[in-house]
Amino acid sequence: MRIDVHAHFLPDSAVRAHERGTDWYGTAISRDAKGVLVAETADKSFRFGSPTHFEPKEERVRRMDERGVDLELLSLLPPLFRYTIPAADARAAARDINDELSDLTERFPGRFLGLATLPLQDPDASVDEVERVMSLPGMAGVAIGTHVAGQDLDAPELEPVLRAVHDLGAFLFIHPFGARDQGSLDGYYLRNIIGNPLETTVAAARLMLSGRLSELPDLQVCLAHGGGYVAAALGRMAHGHTVRSETSSCTDVSPRELYRRFHYDSLTHDERTLRHLVDFVGIDNVLLGTDFPADMGQTNAAHEIQDSTLLAPAEKEAILGGNAARLLGNRLPLAQER
Repeated sequence: MRIDVHAHFLPDSAVRAHERGTDWYGTAISRDAKGVLVAETADKSFRFGSPTHFEPKEERVRRMDERGVDLELLSLLPPLFRYTIPAADARAAARDINDELSDLTERFPGRFLGLATLPLQDPDASVDEVERVMSLPGMAGVAIGTHVAGQDLDAPELEPVLRAVHDLGAFLFIHPFGARDQGSLDGYYLRNIIGNPLETTVAAARLMLSGRLSELPDLQVCLAHGGGYVAAALGRMAHGHTVRSETSSCTDVSPRELYRRFHYDSLTHDERTLRHLVDFVGIDNVLLGTDFPADMGQTNAAHEIQDSTLLAPAEKEAILGGNAARLLGNRLPLAQER
């Protein structure tokens, strides 16, 4: 079974709001002249790079067959995490989205599992939502951004949320949400091209260097986009932990002991980079991720991995689905009905 852990969806409730001409929990959903999704929240507008978001799920399943993907772990489009909207709207939206995700896994058994969204601007409500969704059919875990309106994931306020995810054995997918670097990433789409992997690297570093990751020994975390620059920066992080009190005073566990606690999706856009990632983090820690249907994704990653001349057959099998199946464990049988 080929399992894509990095795939996004636009909720049908958002599509219906667009068709009615009403807003969707504080966001206006529209299409541009090319049919591409545009979401406007307060004074921020985000244009998505694919015209496929409005397609019915039956068409999505057909595309999965073409792309060689059996099962998608679906998560909300990250710009719609919207950690800045009023908490009441965020709580209502999360319940709506997560219920729809669960229903979708039942409508298409064996093709989808859900990664819930959380109203992280309200940590107490997020804990309640984690506990609620993990009892729903077809839900495998949660997907969160790399920060909450500028608040990093190692913040004390978010510790109960991470602990709830840990204690329930939920799969945690961390995806960039709004690159925070100003100025130097303006132009050339660098806020995505460089900013998104940078956000992932910052989130991973803070979880390791704060001690949060070592405090939660069974937390199953997957980092998007090949883990950003973690593989390239690990040596520097570990050296900093050795020589700088700003890091060593927070935890006595070096990043060298922690970086393989993460799982990394395969979304590197270059088979040589994927080969390096496998060699560095270990074959057991790499999972198929496509970012479908984003234009910055790797739509045919499953076929490209299967055809790679740099990966052994056993490595291909592990990345394409073996590793994910092991991690998902008893949450996977629903997918095996296919």
